Amino acid sequence: MTDWIFQGNGKQYDLDAAIAASRLRCWRTPRYRDRTAAGDRVWLQVVGRHDPGIYYLATITAPTYEDPESAAVSSVYARWRTDIRFDYRIDPPLLRVELLATPGLASFRPFRGFQGSSVPLPADIAAALQERAAARLDPL
Repeated sequence: MTDWIFQGNGKQYDLDAAIAASRLRCWRTPRYRDRTAAGDRVWLQVVGRHDPGIYYLATITAPTYEDPESAAVSSVYARWRTDIRFDYRIDPPLLRVELLATPGLASFRPFRGFQGSSVPLPADIAAALQERAAARLDPL
């Protein structure tokens, strides 16, 4: 099993409303699309100016696929999707300021923000996140 960070932009997408409507979502995942697998864990990092951090924990439900409706689009970013199921809200969220102040997590570059939609987590970072989030997991 691999742990991932998937990125969401709170300015472009009302994630809370989307998850309230359905815990099943598809996520654009052009990078590492050949490495995702059903059962992998996803930490959803919301980026932007206001309270960036990790807000949700989800599970990949199927391998990444090329969306037939978007296959004609020339942008790789728009074509590839990964189906995920949101399992937990992290309450309170693991905000960037906390992540960067935590030994063992502070050196992980994607917590400072990154370009792209997904990045795999090293095992030690995934374990540290799980430990930090354990008491905050609110089942959906």
